[in-house]
Amino acid sequence: MNGVIQAVQETERALTSNTASLPFDLVDLRTRSAMNCCGFINHNQGSALFSILEGGVYEITFNANITSATAGNVALALFADGTQVAGTEMDTTIATAGDWENIGFDKKIRVCCKGTVNLSINSLPTTTFSGTGTPVVTDTQIPIVKNSNINVERLSWWTI
Repeated sequence: MNGVIQAVQETERALTSNTASLPFDLVDLRTRSAMNCCGFINHNQGSALFSILEGGVYEITFNANITSATAGNVALALFADGTQVAGTEMDTTIATAGDWENIGFDKKIRVCCKGTVNLSINSLPTTTFSGTGTPVVTDTQIPIVKNSNINVERLSWWTI
């Protein structure tokens, strides 16, 4: 293992909007190479932002239980420097307000050797369904999240 940070948000947290970032209240695992002062990543407890400071290949895993105070669609995704990362959108339909669904993803990303990237989990304002040939865009509800877990692991020190 080349370094890892794991943060959790155990208690229920209603996001402030359907475009808000999810903050993580507790860092429950951090290797020495992931320390804020001199490591590959910067994250402060209570923040939604994970700043990768060194180039390399990273694996990001996320899972959570999600619901809404109103029935409808809810969606989250990984964002890098404010742009949604392909292959990380997680959406579900809440049939009855307060019903919990489990969502998650596993994604590898590359950070250029002289680059940095700021990661966050954000709510998405809409979802799109194109299965009928005509795209149907649906507004999402404000998510309520609990038992969330994000893990950022450095797989290599170099870029490929």
